[in-house]
Amino acid sequence: MRIKRRDQLWLAIIGVLATIAFLGASPSVEFVVRAAALLAFAAALGLVVARPSFEQMRNRVASATARPAGTPAAQEAVQRARARGEVPSVDIELSDIGLIASETSEDGVTFRRTREVSNADDGVRPYVQLKAGTLNAERRALLRYELVDPTGEVAFVHEEKVYLQLGENTLHPDQHLALAGSLPPNKLGRWDLHTFLDGRMLGMLTFTVTPTDDERRARLSGQRDNPASFEDLLRRGESRKDDRR
Repeated sequence: MRIKRRDQLWLAIIGVLATIAFLGASPSVEFVVRAAALLAFAAALGLVVARPSFEQMRNRVASATARPAGTPAAQEAVQRARARGEVPSVDIELSDIGLIASETSEDGVTFRRTREVSNADDGVRPYVQLKAGTLNAERRALLRYELVDPTGEVAFVHEEKVYLQLGENTLHPDQHLALAGSLPPNKLGRWDLHTFLDGRMLGMLTFTVTPTDDERRARLSGQRDNPASFEDLLRRGESRKDDRR
């Protein structure tokens, strides 16, 4: 049976007290002094035994930092930032990250959280939820959002000073990226949301911008009316190679 380190400390103290009781009910002053010294030594020894080793402390810290936190989107965004060499802050936790799309219909303007935005939407804006610890709470910080299109161009940038409170902070900009069918075909597809706090990257999240229904119909109609031949595909491939040179 394995005895816990805390129990070892108490066993050492009880042993000293039992020794004092066994040697006499009225011990001499010299004996009391020796017994007290022995008791202090046993307590100090118990504290040394009970103190966790450096290796144990390092393992605890490593397991705490490796433990996934936040929503699946937040975990994905943090992992992508780490893959780029970014080291997340131990006192700021990205709890959630995503996009809010707005759409006007007969019933009025509706908002939805999504990772699939339509070019037919009125606009889209990012949002984050940050959990601030005691070291970063009750202060102002610079929060930056970037929306990067499939060509690598930063299509939307917004910076603002935010006040971080202790615990959860839900933040989103007042501005949004206007859509309403304004994006050309080469801007549709996979986008990236990058977020920074005081110049330090918090996370990277991918999302998709899809064409409108009219754009889909026009694309399908064009493919039916003008089917590409094998020679056309070869010429397109050669022209793309020349553009990259």
